[in-house]
Amino acid sequence: MAFNSSKITTITGATGAQGPAGQDGQDGQDGQDGAQGPQGPAGTMDLTADQSWTGSQRATIVTDNDGSFDMNAGQNFKCTPTAGVTLAFTNEADGQSGYIILVNGSAYAHSKDTDVKAPSQLLTDISAAGTFVIGYISDGTTTYLTNSKALT
Repeated sequence: MAFNSSKITTITGATGAQGPAGQDGQDGQDGQDGAQGPQGPAGTMDLTADQSWTGSQRATIVTDNDGSFDMNAGQNFKCTPTAGVTLAFTNEADGQSGYIILVNGSAYAHSKDTDVKAPSQLLTDISAAGTFVIGYISDGTTTYLTNSKALT
């Protein structure tokens, strides 16, 4: 008998068990850097670094007639009391300094808070009628004062 050739195209049967996973391949090369991001807002700077100022730096004078000077409100003050006041400071900031223009129109007697240190003659000087300039500097707990004589 003569042998004819045959062809098998499909064999079906049960699926075998999953084999073990192969090893991971090596990482690919890093991609190129992306485009430059947008520039940050104008005017930002590192305030922890030393700065050089090329323009004027000024603080406006804050009117405060009650004798209690809020260091968060400003650096320089003008006080024209209508009675005797107690010189005091709130929100004391370490290193803050400035000036107070005190206009004593009627020789009101003034005093100072316990955390304010001043020359012994300061209260006598500023309790006379006149205009005085009082300089101050704070260490965050105590505020130290100096003063002018009456200005003309």
